[in-house]
Amino acid sequence: MKKLFSILFVVAIFAGISFGQGYQKGVNNLNIGIGFGDVVGGYGTQSLPPISVGLQFGIEDKISVGGILGYSSSSEEWFYGKYKYTYIIIGARGEYHFLEPSNNFDVYGGVTLGYNIVSSSWEANHGYSGYSATASGSDLFYGFHAGARYAFSPKFGAFAEVGYGLGIINIGVNFKL
Repeated sequence: MKKLFSILFVVAIFAGISFGQGYQKGVNNLNIGIGFGDVVGGYGTQSLPPISVGLQFGIEDKISVGGILGYSSSSEEWFYGKYKYTYIIIGARGEYHFLEPSNNFDVYGGVTLGYNIVSSSWEANHGYSGYSATASGSDLFYGFHAGARYAFSPKFGAFAEVGYGLGIINIGVNFKL
């Protein structure tokens, strides 16, 4: 996985340099995406892949800060019953943008520090019906990512990220605000 992450990161940087475009102060981005791969701390088989909404504010030509909100669910079945899990992630993100400011292409890397709100439920089966239980727990989580955004128009584009946090790969749409 580290090898794949490194290769994609280097390809994204070289592709971005060839376009000669980037990010600038005052640019605000809204990302709406879906992830592939488990959310941090996930159990069982995914029922709903990680979905997320993120907002980034350009505070310098190559630095942005913002937040992300994500949701995912999973389940696993044991002989005595079925467990269902939900994950709500609230996090702060910081990103460094590698290219000179421009309008169409942005290559970036960043970190996330957040809170993972986990809840679970269990329902019995196989002759043990009538038994059920719920539980919840939360913890701090961290993540990192490398990604790229491409603008199809002045206000609309797409993004792709690889990393650790809300899925291993995240793709989606981007709106410049």
